[in-house]
Amino acid sequence: MSPRAAVVVNPTKLNLEELLVELPRVEDRYGWGPTLIIETSEEDAGSSQTREALAEGVDLVIAAGGDGTVRVVAEQLADTDVAFGIIPAGTGNLLARNLDLDALTVPRALDVAFSGADRRIDLAEAQIERPDGDHETFLFTVIAGIGVDAGMVAHTDDELKKKIGWLAYIGGIAKWMIGSGAFRTRYRVGEGRTWGSRASSIMIGNCGLLTGGFRLLPEAKLDDGILDMIIMRPRGPMGWAMVGAGLIARGIAKQFREFGLRTSLAGTRNVRVLSYYQNERFTFRVDSHPEHFELDGDEAGEIVAAHVVARPAALTVRVAR
Repeated sequence: MSPRAAVVVNPTKLNLEELLVELPRVEDRYGWGPTLIIETSEEDAGSSQTREALAEGVDLVIAAGGDGTVRVVAEQLADTDVAFGIIPAGTGNLLARNLDLDALTVPRALDVAFSGADRRIDLAEAQIERPDGDHETFLFTVIAGIGVDAGMVAHTDDELKKKIGWLAYIGGIAKWMIGSGAFRTRYRVGEGRTWGSRASSIMIGNCGLLTGGFRLLPEAKLDDGILDMIIMRPRGPMGWAMVGAGLIARGIAKQFREFGLRTSLAGTRNVRVLSYYQNERFTFRVDSHPEHFELDGDEAGEIVAAHVVARPAALTVRVAR
């Protein structure tokens, strides 16, 4: 029996006509049966659609859309043997970017999904606490956090983002800094002691390459079984300048090491305004006020605490051979 795929597609992000034209080509070329196409909706970004595809016994599920669609489909495929393909059609395309799939056209993305190599990657599980005491659990593929990044996502105008892309996030950052700013937090790395700090951002990542080629977490890897956390503690414009310089220096130092060179660039070690950590689990609680939480570039409401753990080799993705 021929293998069969399903495409969970966000119709607001992707031209369905192109998809319908290209699918018969790849099915015929690679010997696959008719593909199941299931559209997402405003109420459901892909969870029930992916479960429907799994119930049909498909061998491959392809997420066609932005980061939200990709994350939700990946969440449902976690710890299954069903392969996961991506047709990148969003603003950030964060997981696709970290897998070198972000620049693919629809035809090329389908070729990779139907005939590419399987790669096992980690996921991250975030167990969060809401201000009213309710608890929820999410999986994410790239990065999650509170502070400036989550405030940026929560305050960015969606219509403006459609028009000018990731540049619209600049306005979101400005609104967050005016209306919120720093917070008091307690955090713990692994099973270590609990530390208290004033911070403007806590981000925990499974991988670190973001929009524009910026590598926020240079040491993060999709398949190393651990997570990377960054805490930013700037005070005023000079503090933010130091954070920026530290981020750039850390990225440069990583590139030097990849070429076998040594460097003593400032900012490559933990400093007061910028700290990096690696572990299988992280816990933090906000003591000042609830903070917006983001998952893979999508706003996920306000939280007061989170416990984030690595889920090693939880997802099989299709990548280019």
